[in-house]
Amino acid sequence: MSLLEKEWFIQAPWGRICIVAWGDCLDPPVLVCHGIIDSAASFRPLISLLPKKFYYVGMELPGNGKSDPFPPGVLFSSHDLLYAIVVVVRHFRWEKFVYLAHSFGSNLGKMYALTFPNKLTKIIELDPITVNGVTDHKNYTKWYQRSYDEYCRNYDKYNLPKEFGPKYKKEEAVAKLMKNRHLTKETAEATLERWSEPTGDGHIRFTFDQRSKIFVHYQISEKLAKELYTNIKIPTLALVADVSIDRGLYKTTPFCLDEKSYPAGNYRVRFVSGYHDVHVVKPEVLAPYISNFLLYGLQGLDNTAKL
Repeated sequence: MSLLEKEWFIQAPWGRICIVAWGDCLDPPVLVCHGIIDSAASFRPLISLLPKKFYYVGMELPGNGKSDPFPPGVLFSSHDLLYAIVVVVRHFRWEKFVYLAHSFGSNLGKMYALTFPNKLTKIIELDPITVNGVTDHKNYTKWYQRSYDEYCRNYDKYNLPKEFGPKYKKEEAVAKLMKNRHLTKETAEATLERWSEPTGDGHIRFTFDQRSKIFVHYQISEKLAKELYTNIKIPTLALVADVSIDRGLYKTTPFCLDEKSYPAGNYRVRFVSGYHDVHVVKPEVLAPYISNFLLYGLQGLDNTAKL
């Protein structure tokens, strides 16, 4: 029996945040957060395989999925996106909850844990490669040019109303998404459906906020990143895709691959075979780890408890 899916909106200062939830609201909550230019739909295959004893609440970040974007004119940062999580948590009045996220959403989870250290009971990170604010002084120029300079030089492009944006044939957009993110046709169509709309002439246009491509990640050194993140004491499970490692995407954050880097002994990493969106394409590979962790915590990962 699959969990019932419901969708609605909650109000934020800048507009509406779309919520897609699965399960019974009386069960323990699990906040689910996607990565850059994505939607809650990407979690459907995985949620269907997880324990039915939890209430899974998927939020769509501003300018993603069906959520309203931030007001036009200003280049936003990861800290602005973090506040969207604050809005959702306050709306539900959660005292404690589990956090499950993919990619950049995992980075937001770390930021939330540092800001509100007593709210999270568990953290589950799915290929958390996007701690990409990690840099050194040699890359500062490149960082500024890639964000602020790029945005200001192309201000009109990044603030163009969606009605005037380029059009694409749906088949071409699906094929491109399948190629770039290694998705199946079915999962690519489900993902695309939440951040595109038909134009009435056989084409579609994208509805996600174009600023999502270049929003600001504040820069910190590798040393500071390690000091901050490895001192988060909340029980954490990281599921890391081998293709991401092979591509060098953890080069500046090798501590994410090493349980011994966490002095509290609260961190477990498990390596899985697949691309960055493995949770969409092969959720059956990740589900057993996540289920054991949700039900039994760190002991479940250490094989002292079984489903």
